[in-house]
Amino acid sequence: MNQMLIINRILRERSRQDKLHIWDADTNKMAVLAEELGEVAAAMQGQGILQDELVQLAAVAIRWLEYEQSILQEQSMAE
Repeated sequence: MNQMLIINRILRERSRQDKLHIWDADTNKMAVLAEELGEVAAAMQGQGILQDELVQLAAVAIRWLEYEQSILQEQSMAE
C-alpha cells in the first residue's frame, strides 16, 4: 500500500470518528488512544486486522492533535 493510500484511509477513518462521538475537554484522550493501542496489540496476536487497527490508532492521534491545535487557536484569539 503506498503512502497516499494509507493517508487517505486514515483521513476517511478520521472523518468517520466525528460521526461516532464528541471529542471535547471532558474526553479522556489518553484512554481513547490507549484503547486503540490495545486493539493494535490484540490484532498482533491474531484478534483483528492489524492494518485496520493501525489506521484507527493513527486517526485518533490526529484527532487529538486537531483538538490541541483548536485549543491553542482559541487561546491566541482570546489574547
